[in-house]
Amino acid sequence: MLTDNDFVARWLAHRAAALDLDASSLSVREVRPMSRGVSRQTWSVSVADRSGEHALMVRRDHEVGSVIPTSLETEYAVYAALAGTDVPHARALWWEDDPSWMPDGRPAYLRECVTGDWRLPELAQAPAEVADRRIALAREHITQLAKVHAVDWRARGLDRILRAPDTPARAAEMLVDDLLDQLRRYQGAPSVPAAEAVASLRARAPRDLDALVFCKGTNGHGEEVWRDGRIVAMSDWELAAIGDPAYDFAQCQELVADVVVDGRRVWGMPEALEFYRDLTGSTVTMDRVDYYRDVMALLQHVYTQHAAWVVRRHEVPPLRFVWTATEVAFRSELRLAADYTGNLLTELVA
Repeated sequence: MLTDNDFVARWLAHRAAALDLDASSLSVREVRPMSRGVSRQTWSVSVADRSGEHALMVRRDHEVGSVIPTSLETEYAVYAALAGTDVPHARALWWEDDPSWMPDGRPAYLRECVTGDWRLPELAQAPAEVADRRIALAREHITQLAKVHAVDWRARGLDRILRAPDTPARAAEMLVDDLLDQLRRYQGAPSVPAAEAVASLRARAPRDLDALVFCKGTNGHGEEVWRDGRIVAMSDWELAAIGDPAYDFAQCQELVADVVVDGRRVWGMPEALEFYRDLTGSTVTMDRVDYYRDVMALLQHVYTQHAAWVVRRHEVPPLRFVWTATEVAFRSELRLAADYTGNLLTELVA
C-alpha cells in the first residue's frame, strides 16, 4: 500500500499529531522506494500541508522479513532513544503496529528525512591528491562516533533495548556467545570454519576493557548522511551494541583507510585511534580492533545463515535472500576458512 498515495495520505493524516502535520491540508506529493540498503525496505515520502513541504522516511521489513536478524522494532527504539543526545540523527516519529494502518500489513516506522548525501567524492579520487580533505572527513566521522560512545546508555534505557554485558571484561565473549546462540536458532549448515572461529574468538576474547560504551555498529562511508563536509545524521543502527568502542572501529568503512603521500602514510587506523584518544581520553588498541574484525567475519556468517533460514521457510523467497544465503554465504565460508582452517579453493595433493 505504500504504492497507493491515497492510503499514504490517509495514514499520515491519521498520525498527523505525532508527525506535527496539519491533517486538514495534508497532501502527498511523492512516495518512492530508495535503492540503498539490502536488509530492509526504505521509502521516501514527500508531503505538504499549510506550513510547507515535509520529507519523511518509512522503514519496514521485506515481505518475508529482514536479512539482518535485528528486529525492526529494535532499530526504531534505538533511533527513539537518541532523542535529546548530541548524536546527529534522523528524528524517530512513529512506530506503526496497528493492523488497521500498517502498510501492506507489515509493521513500519516513520522518521524525518535529513537532507544530505551518503556519497563522498573524495574517496573515489587518488588519496595523495585530496589528502587534507580525506583526513578532515575522517576526523569529522570520528568526532561524531565519539559522541555516540559518550551517550549515557543507562540513562537512555538502551540496556532495555540492547543486551548489556554484566561487566566490561565480558563484552567480547558475550558478543561471540550471542552469535553462537543465533546460529543454533537458525539451524545453519554445519561449518568447520565457523566452529573453529567460535572456539578461537572465545579463547582470544580481550578482557582489558575498562568501560562499556554505546556502539553504532556499521559506520563510515555509505552509512551516514553528509552535507558540506559535515555529518548531519548518523544512520543505520541495525548492529548497534553496548560494548567496546573497538567494535565500531572494526566496522569503519573507508574513512580510516591509509592515505599515503610521497611514500609516507599520513592517515590510517593508527592515526585514527590516536585522534580518538586525544578527543576522548580513551585508548583503543589495534589488537582489539583486529579482534573485532574477526568477530565481524563470524557475524557475516550468522546473517547468511539467517537468510538461509528465511529461504527454507518460503516456497518462493526473494532473490536478495537467496543471494545472501548462497553467494554471500560461500564467500563468508571462504573468509572464515582462510583465517581458521585453510584455503578452501586450494586442493592439497598427497
